[in-house]
Amino acid sequence: MGAAVCATLVLVVTRRAEEKEFLKLAATSRPGWLGLALLLQSATYVMQGLVWKITARAADHHLTLGNSFKLSLASLFADQALPTAGVSGMAIASGALTRRGMSRAGVASAILVNLAMYSFAYACCMAVAAGIAIFQRYLPGWVAMTMLLFVLIRIGMAWLMIALPAGGLQRLRERLRHIGKLSSVMRLLDEADAGSFRDRKLLSQVFALHLTTFLLDAATLWVSVLALGGVVPPGGLFTSFMASTFFRTVGIMPGGLGTFETASVLSLKSIGLPLPIALSATLLFRGFSFWLPMVPGLICARRLLGSDRRIAP
Repeated sequence: MGAAVCATLVLVVTRRAEEKEFLKLAATSRPGWLGLALLLQSATYVMQGLVWKITARAADHHLTLGNSFKLSLASLFADQALPTAGVSGMAIASGALTRRGMSRAGVASAILVNLAMYSFAYACCMAVAAGIAIFQRYLPGWVAMTMLLFVLIRIGMAWLMIALPAGGLQRLRERLRHIGKLSSVMRLLDEADAGSFRDRKLLSQVFALHLTTFLLDAATLWVSVLALGGVVPPGGLFTSFMASTFFRTVGIMPGGLGTFETASVLSLKSIGLPLPIALSATLLFRGFSFWLPMVPGLICARRLLGSDRRIAP
């Protein structure tokens, strides 16, 4: 279904734009910029790997940079293959870290710290993008307002994932125990090490890495536009990227397939990019960020969750 949405988007844009515009785009493209886009996107996996390495170290568990890089690719593959709001990726990480001898408390802490700081970084980037959109009127008002509502929800999620394991909000914690669907979440909260959620240095480092990942993703899209000869204001592009990421998150398709592409093309057009460049840059970005890491991610997931002999550190 997601592929059908993408195909429909391509068909609509190519019919509205003249064929000579795409031919001109191909003739004036700058292949050298594509190498930079690939480098920027590869750096995002390094950032995610460092998140796992730092959180594992906080639990007195050594995780090599190579294994943490594999873990980031495996988690990304699971998140993009299944629309579970990041749960599938965390399940892969949990299984891999447990098999490598990491304590249950360490695994639970690493997952919750990762999720909490990701939500906080996401909220910060979305707030900046919504502010730019409102000030510059890049997006319809209802989209900007919805993004701001999403910011509040994400901040609330991050706060709960930090406060509950740290020992706060005991009344709320007891009430949540009576909700059957939250049993696995509550078990994770009970197993987590409270000290990790009071470690400001750890939280700051993980937040900074997630924030850098968002910026690297946006930079990848920006370089993709430059590679096609497009000119776009950095603030407008960041707003477009975060709006597209928002629709990817709330969509039901794995990895936001179809919804991200549609939102990206429309939002890039709203900041002044011609449709051919908006479509081509979006497809380039998705090629780098969605399709390219799928096969390596599958291989890493199989190896990390394979036999104990194969994954021995």
